[in-house]
Amino acid sequence: MRRKLSALEQILDGNVVYFVRLEGHLGLDQLRSALTRVQHKHPALRSLLRKERNRLYYEADSAPEIPLRIVARVSEDGYRHECQTELTTVFAHELPQLRVVWLQSELESDLLFTTSHRICDGMSIFILVREILRSLYSDEEMVPYEPITMQEIIGDYKPPQPWKNKLKVSLLNGVLRLIPNSRRAPENNERYLEWKTDGALLDVLRKRCKEEVVSMHAALMCTLERALFVVFERNKVPKWIDNPMDIRRGRFPALKSDTVFFAGGSFKTRIEQTADIEFWGRARTIYAEIQRQVEQETLKIPGRFRFWEMLHPLASGQIQSIVRLGDALKFNGSWNMFALSNLGNIVINDSSSPFRVKDLRIYMHSFTFRALCLVTYTLNGEMRFYCVADEKCLSHSQADTLQREFMAILKQAIKTDESETEVSSLLTAVAK
Repeated sequence: MRRKLSALEQILDGNVVYFVRLEGHLGLDQLRSALTRVQHKHPALRSLLRKERNRLYYEADSAPEIPLRIVARVSEDGYRHECQTELTTVFAHELPQLRVVWLQSELESDLLFTTSHRICDGMSIFILVREILRSLYSDEEMVPYEPITMQEIIGDYKPPQPWKNKLKVSLLNGVLRLIPNSRRAPENNERYLEWKTDGALLDVLRKRCKEEVVSMHAALMCTLERALFVVFERNKVPKWIDNPMDIRRGRFPALKSDTVFFAGGSFKTRIEQTADIEFWGRARTIYAEIQRQVEQETLKIPGRFRFWEMLHPLASGQIQSIVRLGDALKFNGSWNMFALSNLGNIVINDSSSPFRVKDLRIYMHSFTFRALCLVTYTLNGEMRFYCVADEKCLSHSQADTLQREFMAILKQAIKTDESETEVSSLLTAVAK
């Protein structure tokens, strides 16, 4: 079976890497068996990419086994070099869209799981990694999923005025054909900044969010919004925060199986200068907006997928022309958007597992559009932060300022008159 990639899937050209540090003895047969079982379960891992006449296609059930590369683990930070290699290595069309590097030692192992962003977002690859780690010691049966087609997602959706929709798509396709192919290679030079907090900040933040009746994501959005006005000059502050949206949590009944590889798009919130507005009042406004937009965007998904299916895909040279146009228009290298992805509480250790997950980190690289993103998640009682930004979007000094101001604003927001002394002594951001 063959399915063409939508225009959106074709331009999502980038790599996502999960680094996992395991404590415990790991065997080669054990790891290879786990990869084989998980690949057998998921159609996206059993498919290959094919290219014909500048269109990409998925060819089902044609992929060889997941590549596994083994290197000696000689230092605590040895994985960083391998990680950079994995981030910048394009997936060959004759290989699956997942590959693994095992940095091997007797008592600890570092595993790098690299996947194409076309089939995995940040939460998807976490689900995938969790399944692989469980398969290292569990004999639980994995029943193969059937591929989910775009038509299943689109369902019986019909635009209110089909002729208007076709006209709009036709006009847009005509405009897209006029975009020239740039011969200049993409210049995506990203910097990765990681930091974390101790469990005390997380506990106080959770408690304060509950008291204020807002989500942690709303509080983090409010914090980022205020920090950006410190980092950038007033006329260069990004205009929008882009929030990836996960609809796997019972919001979309059309997804009956293999929901690992489907997230569902994003919603955007306009950045406002709110320094004179009380923090939690602004957070409540954002929280209400999040709820409204998630409901609204979920309803739009079938129509949006139908629209992307009808669009002609852009060639890589055309995408580079768009990126250069953004540079010329001074759009901060990222078209005036800053992405915030909150993966929530990642639970990966299992009491029945012979392995202990000591660390888990996420890294990303785009081969097309420039990245400007903050990823947050909670692991083993610590809140983790990962900022990836192209140097044309955020300078080194600006990235350092973002980290410092973000934590200062968050720390100030969760203080209370009764516990100010206690909180001040506990809340320390530990840079890594």
